[in-house]
Amino acid sequence: MNNNTSLQQQCDECGRDMLKAHRIQSGRRFCGTCYQRVFESRQCPRCTVLRRLPKNDPNAICRQCVKDAPCARCGKTEYKIGKVTLFGPVCNSCSVYFRPPSLPSQALIGADAHRSVESQDQNVSERGTCQDCRRHRSLLISPEGRKLCSVCLRDGLVPCPCCGTDMPAGRRNSCEDCYWRDTYLKRLRLDEAGLSSPQFVQSFHRFGLWLIEKIPAQRAALTIHRYFPFFYEMEKCWGKVPSYAQLLIHFTAEGLRRVRLPMRWLSETAQVVVDAQEREDESDLRRIAVIVASLPEGTPAAQVLIAYNSELQLRIAAGSISIRTARLALRPAASLLATCEKSGFQLPGQDALDSYLLNSPGQKASTFGFVSFINSRYGLNLVVRVDNQKTRSMRHKQLEAKMVKLLEKGQRDDAFEAEWISISLAYFHGLPRRVGKKSKRFSFSTDVEGNFSVVLNGQTYWLPHWDYRSGSVPDFTAV
Repeated sequence: MNNNTSLQQQCDECGRDMLKAHRIQSGRRFCGTCYQRVFESRQCPRCTVLRRLPKNDPNAICRQCVKDAPCARCGKTEYKIGKVTLFGPVCNSCSVYFRPPSLPSQALIGADAHRSVESQDQNVSERGTCQDCRRHRSLLISPEGRKLCSVCLRDGLVPCPCCGTDMPAGRRNSCEDCYWRDTYLKRLRLDEAGLSSPQFVQSFHRFGLWLIEKIPAQRAALTIHRYFPFFYEMEKCWGKVPSYAQLLIHFTAEGLRRVRLPMRWLSETAQVVVDAQEREDESDLRRIAVIVASLPEGTPAAQVLIAYNSELQLRIAAGSISIRTARLALRPAASLLATCEKSGFQLPGQDALDSYLLNSPGQKASTFGFVSFINSRYGLNLVVRVDNQKTRSMRHKQLEAKMVKLLEKGQRDDAFEAEWISISLAYFHGLPRRVGKKSKRFSFSTDVEGNFSVVLNGQTYWLPHWDYRSGSVPDFTAV
């Protein structure tokens, strides 16, 4: 009697106790009496067969039509029903996601603890990744000390069922390369389904077959989805593969760099003719826009820069300068105007120009155009000049600060030696800053005191070295 009572359920319509529901509809249980009252006989809206359906739901369909619907989670059409949910039927694979969460029982917790204690006595490790098949399983310790699953430890290498090459036995169905190749083809078919034009479906499929031959299968499987939006955009905007100029306008040069492999395939198959000059011009135009926008909009400095850019654009249109030349001329102009903007804007004076060229003497040639522009536009008399003595002194101070900072790190390794030699050659011997270990004819040695003897292009240079552990920073001017 108690057993029957524990198995009783309540009707969701009338509340009566019942041993078994006569009908379950949308998660609600009905007894036999309520079923006769609530359900009426009428044609199913989908299959038009006479069925008993709820009176209060004119859109309700029969149970057979519900079962014939695709899986509510993964969309499969041919499957074995694992569970009928409020959202519709789901397959066996998806039914686990609709189960109520459950906590492990104390008996299972105790059993896990017991197994953990046993694994210490026996030759068993915790669960983890097998070092051969890369599967997450219970591991055993091999005689060589490696953590392997029981299958890999017992059977070692076996032929792959797909390609016949040797593979760890724990992989069972396919070797790693076959697994990633199969995964790649599945993802390729998934992306193809997102394209509506047969022409682009075929084009994306050909690209996919080309890609798997150019890069490893694993990398191809992990990256194929990122190339789909590129083909989707071409299909949506043009319905065909457009010209390179149109691609540049729509995606920009930076955007095309992110799809190098599709662009390489389009070029190799002669669908697109890549114009390197167009690409560089587009990049320079984008950088010019960034330079012009670097100053706050509406400020006097920004207005001067915009006026200078307008003049450069006229010269570009006339063919007297290239887009790259215009970009190189705008950069020092923007930097000089930015320094004036910080100190309360006024047109650059001779002191501001001299200070800028003292810190950036390499911009002297690029500054001529801007100085000529503001001289003629605003009636100034600025002169582009570089004080070589002050420039050398400033460069020495900058190099000295870098050497002190390097010494204060208190670390001597290969990276320290390369950096120290590069800075010291520039500081003591006036060589270019980037001279270092990567030079073709370069070698060095150290004496007992730690000083360097550097041989570069047949010339020997002596460089001092101070022990960073001494705690004192050397006086470079005394050397």
